[in-house]
Amino acid sequence: MKNLLSTFKKVKISFWDKILELLSIGALIVLWVMTYKFQHIGAELVPEDFDFFQTPNEYWASKMTYSVPIIATVLYIGLTVYNLRPQYGNYPVQISSEKIADLSEINKRLWRWLKFNLLVIFIIIEYFSFHTGSNAGTGITPLLILVFPVLLFGPVVFFFIEFSKNQLE
Repeated sequence: MKNLLSTFKKVKISFWDKILELLSIGALIVLWVMTYKFQHIGAELVPEDFDFFQTPNEYWASKMTYSVPIIATVLYIGLTVYNLRPQYGNYPVQISSEKIADLSEINKRLWRWLKFNLLVIFIIIEYFSFHTGSNAGTGITPLLILVFPVLLFGPVVFFFIEFSKNQLE
């Protein structure tokens, strides 16, 4: 069992995986910068004790503005830490020692893609939330309603197929 667990640590990160990690970090930074910018634009548009609909409100949205990037950051850090130790994952099947490196690489790639896609979804939510709330937009476009499931489930289906092909060989 110790040999099996030590094999997980020997998997190297490919060039494209490094690019994806950099894109994820960039997306997280964009989310924080965008939220900061929207916070200051919103503070100029609406007095502090009012919401965007110009009704008095002691719990104005500015107090909740940073909740989306905080949740995204916690998810990013959690998925990154989890991806460092995939041997702690729940594997319902017995994995042979010959295939463990390939299956571990597929698993790590899946979590990298999901992490990046979740950050992109948080950016889209933050963008459309601000623009809809400030009457600068009409809400989320119908095209993006179709894109959300593709962003979430596309990598899952792709890597599930990859995992299955590797499992069956």
